[in-house]
Amino acid sequence: MRADRIAAARAEDRPAVDETIIEQLASITDGQGYSVLGELLNAFLAAVPGRLDALDQAVADGDLRAMADQSHSLTGSVASFGARGMAGLCRELRTAADKGDVDAARRLVLDLRAEFRRVRSWMSGFRSRT
Repeated sequence: MRADRIAAARAEDRPAVDETIIEQLASITDGQGYSVLGELLNAFLAAVPGRLDALDQAVADGDLRAMADQSHSLTGSVASFGARGMAGLCRELRTAADKGDVDAARRLVLDLRAEFRRVRSWMSGFRSRT
């Protein structure tokens, strides 16, 4: 089994999102005392595809600085929503960009997209439960 398939198999074994972080976000309320979690999740789910597109473009252009910058900023966003797998991939992508490894960066962006599908699915299921 290739290393990327082993990594993908490991990703499937862990939760897409750390639910304790989502529960902490659920405690954030508006002025009337209502949770703003739905709005936060919607904003997150709407923003990530654009960031992934920007990473695709940076890889296509071979723009290592943009890859590093985009992966760094995405790391913070996904980590704050408990998407630890995505955060780990972002850190790997930053390292690949710093090393000038565009081939690894290309593969990692694909892995990020796959992991985002898992995260989006988990979040959609979570919203339907609450």
